Amino acid sequence: MPDNQEQAGALGRFLAAQLTPERIRTWRIIFFLALAVTALLNLVITNHEPHFGLDRYPFFWPVFGLVVGTAMVFLVKKIVQPLIKRPEDHYGDI
Repeated sequence: MPDNQEQAGALGRFLAAQLTPERIRTWRIIFFLALAVTALLNLVITNHEPHFGLDRYPFFWPVFGLVVGTAMVFLVKKIVQPLIKRPEDHYGDI
């Protein structure tokens, strides 16, 4: 049985092999197809009893996730980052 370092090395080699432009494009297509399939399944599979008023509509949760995720990125980039950023040499040279 291979040890953990051999398994980690095999995983690293596999992931490194995926960094060619053709494979990146293939993985991107696979992930977007998976996203589309799960979003379209939302039309077929519905909540039995919606807990909130808006979640009875199809595509509510994907749209909600997109809006909230975008708002979080904006919040962190425009408001939080200026509060916590430091100069590049803040800790000095070692």
